[in-house]
Amino acid sequence: MRFASYILALVSLQPVLAAGELEFNRDIRPILSDNCFSCHGPDAKGRKADLRLDVRDEALKALTGGDVMERITTVDVDDLMPPPESNKKLSAAQKATLKQWIAEGAKYQKHWAFEPPRKQPDESIDSLVGARLKQKGLSLAPEAAHSTLIRRVALDLTGLPPSPEMLKKPYEAVVDELLASKHFGEHMAVAWLDAARYADTNGYFGDKPRQMWLWRDWVIDAFNANMPFDQFTIEQLAGDLLPNATVRQRIATGFNRNHMANNESGSIDEEFRTEYVVDRVDTTMTTWLGLTAGCAQCHDHKFDPISQAEFYQLFAFFNNVPEQGLIKEENPPPLLQVPSPEQERKFAELKQEAQRAKAAFEPMRKKLVPVMTAWEKEAESSLPVLPKENVLHESFSGTLGAGSTAHGTPLTFAPGLRGEAVKFDATQHVEASMKGFEADKPWTISLWLNADGSLSCPLSLIEPQGDRRGIEVIWQKGRAQVNLVHRWGVSAIEVATVESMISKTWHHLAISHDGSRKAAGLSVFIDGALATLEVRRDTLDGSIANHEPLRIGRRDANLGFYGMIDEVRIVPSVLDEKTAQDWFCGERIRGIVEAPAAKRLVRDKEVLLDYYVDHFADVPVQTARREVKQSLQAEKDLLEAIPTVLVMQEMEKPRTAHVLERGQYDKPGKEVQPGVPVAVAAWKENAPRNRLGFAEWLVSAENPLTARVAVNRLWQQCFGEGLVRTPNDFGSQSEPPTHPELLDWLAVTFRDSGWDVKALLKRIVLSKTYRQSSQVTREDDPENRLLARGPSGRLSAEMLRDQALTISGLLVPKVGGPSVKPFQPPGLWEAVSYNGEETYVPDAGEGLWRRSLYTYVKRQSPHPMLLTFDGPTREKCTVRRARTNTPLQALMLLNDETFMKAAEALAKHSEGQKDRIAWMFRAATSRDPQPDERELLEGLIQRGRSWSLVAHTILNLDEVITKR
Repeated sequence: MRFASYILALVSLQPVLAAGELEFNRDIRPILSDNCFSCHGPDAKGRKADLRLDVRDEALKALTGGDVMERITTVDVDDLMPPPESNKKLSAAQKATLKQWIAEGAKYQKHWAFEPPRKQPDESIDSLVGARLKQKGLSLAPEAAHSTLIRRVALDLTGLPPSPEMLKKPYEAVVDELLASKHFGEHMAVAWLDAARYADTNGYFGDKPRQMWLWRDWVIDAFNANMPFDQFTIEQLAGDLLPNATVRQRIATGFNRNHMANNESGSIDEEFRTEYVVDRVDTTMTTWLGLTAGCAQCHDHKFDPISQAEFYQLFAFFNNVPEQGLIKEENPPPLLQVPSPEQERKFAELKQEAQRAKAAFEPMRKKLVPVMTAWEKEAESSLPVLPKENVLHESFSGTLGAGSTAHGTPLTFAPGLRGEAVKFDATQHVEASMKGFEADKPWTISLWLNADGSLSCPLSLIEPQGDRRGIEVIWQKGRAQVNLVHRWGVSAIEVATVESMISKTWHHLAISHDGSRKAAGLSVFIDGALATLEVRRDTLDGSIANHEPLRIGRRDANLGFYGMIDEVRIVPSVLDEKTAQDWFCGERIRGIVEAPAAKRLVRDKEVLLDYYVDHFADVPVQTARREVKQSLQAEKDLLEAIPTVLVMQEMEKPRTAHVLERGQYDKPGKEVQPGVPVAVAAWKENAPRNRLGFAEWLVSAENPLTARVAVNRLWQQCFGEGLVRTPNDFGSQSEPPTHPELLDWLAVTFRDSGWDVKALLKRIVLSKTYRQSSQVTREDDPENRLLARGPSGRLSAEMLRDQALTISGLLVPKVGGPSVKPFQPPGLWEAVSYNGEETYVPDAGEGLWRRSLYTYVKRQSPHPMLLTFDGPTREKCTVRRARTNTPLQALMLLNDETFMKAAEALAKHSEGQKDRIAWMFRAATSRDPQPDERELLEGLIQRGRSWSLVAHTILNLDEVITKR
């Protein structure tokens, strides 16, 4: 590549652009970024021909004497640049632009977003917008009608329509009232929850519930209190690292625990832990800096000055949370319990009660010790007799019984319920032959299991292929699923216990069937108690017998068991509750008394004590023991009722961070220390190299991006689009700002105000630019990039529903609290949950009528109202929702149960009004109906339609579902 031929080729290009010096960021960077930077940009490893075009010194040095223009203009596809396989092609106009730029000296600029924002003292929103309009021979549109403007600003600041009283007040007074409203924080929180990927479930395969609503409420409160944005930033990213951090500051750090978390068996722990850290980096950089830092996870960024090493320097800030990638709990630690004052008071009372009960029982306990020691020697004679007619009894006492064989990796024996048990890790199983077992007649299968994992098969007697005839028992997140199969999916009984067992704890599981081939004839007992069964299929109409061996610790070729199994028995009879309880107690107590006292676990000692007291102690002792257990249970129940929230926390010894080759968790490269992209802003030497230092760096005066990104988001809230229309990307591939001087003015004003969110929003909504009529008078600016008219657009999913509830009088205005479950069509959760195990149950009462930001968000199946109207699944950070217009949206508004009930309520509230149509119309649109509009609505009544239908029609008007 030779610079001389490049210049000659440029000179030969026609046509020459109109006079006026080009600007690199505006005119040249988009051409180079779209067509050249992927091969000749920041990514050193991906750079071709050692040519870098994003840095002037390197570009000029590499281009001297080059033949770039020949490569750009040649007709030879082997030499053409960009190459045909890139599917990129420079237009004649772009080549002419490059020609003029070179002729003007090929002046470069730092990317506009990395330049410090500037502000002229005499500027304002209206002067900057007006100057741009004047260049186009335009001016601001007239101000919108007062009622239109009040409705617009009410929706933009609170997400709710205005009250009738607001329509009578001066505009600025209404703005102040809205900014002071408790609903302001709720509306502001919605977009922040999108960015933070907030949800009520963990996502991935299991998608089980988690508690994060305390963090959501913190966000609402912070916006309502007008917390300065720099403090808002620091507390969410590093509140736990602040000196003497408060509970609320620790709650704030939940921002970066909102990511998904995986509990699927077989997942690699470090792989997903790394994924969580990567997600934190990507989310934080998108939310605060508008940079696509995730593009540097595998290599240097192709377009922006973020190296792969810098990505992992950022990674190092978020890499020190004491967490696991494969989670074991639905609320994975670290987490924080946050009791209310009432719960704290009650817990103190219960603790005292428990101490009193323990103190009262302790003398009795001491007297029982020698008595129980003597009883243990003769306990065998007093314990319930265990079944003797065993078709199979596999005790696993250090070896296998006759007729049983081991398969897979060698068996490992460990202390079990009685003697020893087999420890399984899904790589081995036991096969047992059973003489005399008749699957189609009455039988009971009993085993003790201590499961570790979310999904596995402790026992099966089933064909591995074909009809899959037989019996299988599945451990599924603590629930026992039992399948009796004649033909899989067609002729079978499939049930699951409602009650759950606890992982890593011994449980007795007994399954009994009377041979009737009906689900009603199947019973499951957990620890001697009859379990409630959820019947998923009851269509068995044929034999379940087969010639397969009994497999202990495996389903067939797949689904091995994780955990321990002991004392497997099969008897040819059904089980009643009394026998089940005796069986449970008989084996459980025998297992304890057979073990040396010195080796007994504390839990086993308590079980033995309870058994003896219940069966042999006198009434005063039984009463005292019962009071101890009741007080401890009450204490436990209260602890479980205290809400928790996932939070950030630093490890005592930080993890070492490395550059990961190609972003792979198991290919660490060179070690890196915490750091930031130097192209954005320098790190202060005295700042701590942790999340607190990073958060302070984000909001420092030297950082050119944070204020711009924040004000762009606030502008987007009011106008529907930001001044930068790619809010997730302020880098080289971004759209340039439509009004760069205005963006800078807003950013500096915001920062200089002390990061005052409410003050900036007030400036925006009081401006003449915002108050313009939104009526379209020009066709050459359909996207309103010039801001020659006011904002308009369809309301968001949350605003549509909340408006309907408000207008109809159904809205419950309570702020904060756990998530709620309003109406949604049945069957959606069953379709996405494993084996249809989860069912959505709508709330009763006020939960049906709360604001939509409180709606329960299940990542695998978000509420259909949210999805239909372009809401995110909250799996990843979202800073701009898509906008669609589909028939399904109209059907949702016409047929959804919430909107139907809102219409009924609106019609009911209109009763007694002198002019019901006008009253409902004003409630929905903030204005009186025109004569032709009234005539159409009256026509519905004249044709015998109900008032609910009239209300429903009004709620579906374009003017109602749109902000004007």
